[in-house]
Amino acid sequence: MNNQSTIDTGGEIVSEACAWIAQLESGEMSASDMAALREWMGRSPAHASEIRNVADLSGQLSVLTELASAIDATAGVGHELRKQPNGIRAAAPIFAGALTLTIVCSIAIFALWIRADATPKIYKTAVGEYQTISLADGTSVSLNTASQIEVDFNDTERRVRLVAGEALFEVASNPKRPFVVYSNTAIAEAVGTSFVVRLREAVTELAVVEGVVAFSKLPLSVEATPMRNARENAVERPPAADPVPRVIVRAGQALTSKELSIVTASEAESKIPVLSERDLQRKLSWTDGFLEFSETPLEEVVEELTRHNAVSVEIADPALKQLKFGGIFRTGDVDQLLSALEGLGVVVEKQSDNTYQLHLSDTG
Repeated sequence: MNNQSTIDTGGEIVSEACAWIAQLESGEMSASDMAALREWMGRSPAHASEIRNVADLSGQLSVLTELASAIDATAGVGHELRKQPNGIRAAAPIFAGALTLTIVCSIAIFALWIRADATPKIYKTAVGEYQTISLADGTSVSLNTASQIEVDFNDTERRVRLVAGEALFEVASNPKRPFVVYSNTAIAEAVGTSFVVRLREAVTELAVVEGVVAFSKLPLSVEATPMRNARENAVERPPAADPVPRVIVRAGQALTSKELSIVTASEAESKIPVLSERDLQRKLSWTDGFLEFSETPLEEVVEELTRHNAVSVEIADPALKQLKFGGIFRTGDVDQLLSALEGLGVVVEKQSDNTYQLHLSDTG
């Protein structure tokens, strides 16, 4: 992934910067070495910045303040050290400097790893694409078509932002690090469980497969879309906000962010819709590559069909929108689903390669 290549490149620059500082401290810098260092620093701002970071940590920042004169001065100091008659006294500062530099470089590389790891990892799928991801904590995430998440873990919390689409989370248990999924309208928090979250415009839908999930509306004081830090190009965490009531959703139950406003903590058990096992399987059918409908309004069927395929389907006659439809179809088999509609008397008119209109039949 791109994140990995960034880490590798940065690590290489830090290593090279450490090597240059080590050579400076040794005093073994010839005129050609000086020219090579100037060339290396001029290759990119990252090179110049990193060598200054390492020099700062090692106490050699002054060496690089005025490169042309300061490097030569440092080299001169090195020559004076080598001229000392007592070899042990000459070697000791160099050894100490090398040991210090080793520690400094270890800190610098670790700091680079921390900075890189702090950047949220982005996973996304295109229309008709599905992906299963194993996160660093052992959690498995299945991404539905046209979906995107941003993963941002720290020592106390495992945070995932659902940017678009739908995802099934099979969470690795860790009571000390809650697993939190948030969207532009709601927050779902679990310790170790399995649940599905879907973002449908301004509504977040939650269905719990196993365990329990604490579900709450996103506080109004929190921006719906986190701002990006222009300097670091990283997604910032949502700011702290006043706590909002949380509803406990258990295995087999489903709830939307809209329904949260009418489900209070005291009435949660009686107000939360309960799914039959078959309904729950139907909700998860996409994970096996199928779309499954049962007495589903045609408007919702078309929404699912176009979500999973790069096609446009228009219901030309409004009376068709509530037509009930059922069946099991492969996610990418548009023709089979449209043929099934024709079997119900719906006229399917092909406008172009990927555009269709649905009409009532003349006999309807």
